Amino acid sequence: MLSFLIIPFVMYWINPDPLIITIFVTLLILIMVVYNMFITFQVNKSAAIDDQTYVEILKLMQHGDQSKELSKDVMQDKQLMLNHMKEMQENLQKQVLRSERYRKRLRLILDGLQLGIVLIDKDYKITYFNKKMESFFNIKEKDVGQSIDQLDLPLTLIAIIHEAVSQGPIRNDIDFKNKLYDIQVSPFLKTEANETQVLIVVDDVTLERSTEQMKKDFFSYASHELKSPITSIKGFAELVLYDMVSKEDAKKALTSIVDQSDMMTTLVEDMLMLSRLENYKESRQIEVNLKETLKDVLSTLTPVIEQKNIIISHNMHMIHMVCDPMDMFKLFKNIIENAIKYSKDHAKVTIKLHQVNQSIIFVVKDEGYGIPSVHQPRIFERFYRVDAYRNEDGTGLGLAIVKHIVMKYEGVIQLESKVDKGTLVEVSIPIQKKNQV
Repeated sequence: MLSFLIIPFVMYWINPDPLIITIFVTLLILIMVVYNMFITFQVNKSAAIDDQTYVEILKLMQHGDQSKELSKDVMQDKQLMLNHMKEMQENLQKQVLRSERYRKRLRLILDGLQLGIVLIDKDYKITYFNKKMESFFNIKEKDVGQSIDQLDLPLTLIAIIHEAVSQGPIRNDIDFKNKLYDIQVSPFLKTEANETQVLIVVDDVTLERSTEQMKKDFFSYASHELKSPITSIKGFAELVLYDMVSKEDAKKALTSIVDQSDMMTTLVEDMLMLSRLENYKESRQIEVNLKETLKDVLSTLTPVIEQKNIIISHNMHMIHMVCDPMDMFKLFKNIIENAIKYSKDHAKVTIKLHQVNQSIIFVVKDEGYGIPSVHQPRIFERFYRVDAYRNEDGTGLGLAIVKHIVMKYEGVIQLESKVDKGTLVEVSIPIQKKNQV
């Protein structure tokens, strides 16, 4: 538009008359003013239409008057706005669905943990817990929003939480309903909303601590059981070495050394077998005639049976089972050997081996000293012995091996005993065939 201003100079060069130049300049200015007014009118009109459009759309949305007629421009802008709102709504729904999926995944992960998890706020009210916590302390959905002080929780747990909030993170163990729990409390965690939360993590460590204690006991008892024969062997060897005994006594000393060495060998073999059974290592699985195995056991124990004049009464059926021959041999031998060892001379030991449905039933009943009821729950533990019988020969691992063999073959073992009346041990094991292995 500014190019029109050049025209006066061109006209002046053609005809230098000032009047003509003045007239052209005046006309150009008028044209420019009229053009600017036209442009301004169009812009204001468009703005007015846009304002009217949004006002009418707003009224329409507020009153829900679908019958009101709108101008064409308003209808076009309304459609654009509705399309935009629809797109926003779809995006919002996608975000909600995505958040819901994340929430469900997180809940699934937390519920699948073997740890109990609880969140409480600054007022000690529960805001979240997972399923494991429900199984630990019976927390229910209705307890969300309730203060821990109002719930039926262990008092030691509540005390640990209060102490952690006042003093800082705490980790401790508590006993509850014959279970041992490891409690970790981490206070003052901040959420996205800047709210204070206290995180409580609970782990059932009953089995873990029990296993640790069993290992400690095992090494303690094993070292004790090995120390005695080693000391005995060393003592007799020194007597012979330094000619401190006669030839006759030297022979007795050497015999004792051999006996103690045999005992140590038996102890080590039992420890190795127990270790193998506890770790369920692969073993030789063949079809075994259990009746013949039991006969071999009785043949092995003949010297002990004859020494105490034990009367053996047996009823053995022919049963075939796929198993490790050594497992069944040890099972039969350890139970029968215990029955003989803790029976008086000339006592009777009854042995039964038969099949009921798809299980073998092995029963040994003696007329021995019996086991006091206080000791019966622990009789299958490693190295556990009743005080009255501690001087009896043996490694203290026989019944522990029996228990692990029964567990290996998914069987059941039962014990009934009365003092001075005798003991009955019954083992039931599902029969395994070749096609089951």
